[in-house]
Amino acid sequence: MQTVISLAAGSKSIRTLGMRGSATPFRKQIENQLDGGSSVVIDFSGKEATQSFVDELIGSLVLRRGRAVISQMTFKNCPDDVKSIIKFVINDRFQQLMEEKAIA
Repeated sequence: MQTVISLAAGSKSIRTLGMRGSATPFRKQIENQLDGGSSVVIDFSGKEATQSFVDELIGSLVLRRGRAVISQMTFKNCPDDVKSIIKFVINDRFQQLMEEKAIA
């Protein structure tokens, strides 16, 4: 099963999603769907996002679940600059995860 999570929900007047705290409810929705066995489509229609927002939304999932979690997510209607931020965050958090495992 696949679930679409629209980042426009509840914030139609806001173009840029920037606060880390504003990503938390979306991340919790993603976690609930993943825990239920669904894959998740994250729809960025009409939205930009900062690195802080993306890190809370996706980076924290990589730290908790490993890089494989990315294979359960698809990013839709994602502006190029946000794609770059997503790639950076995934790689940065994966690197952090690998360093933590090397130390342990």
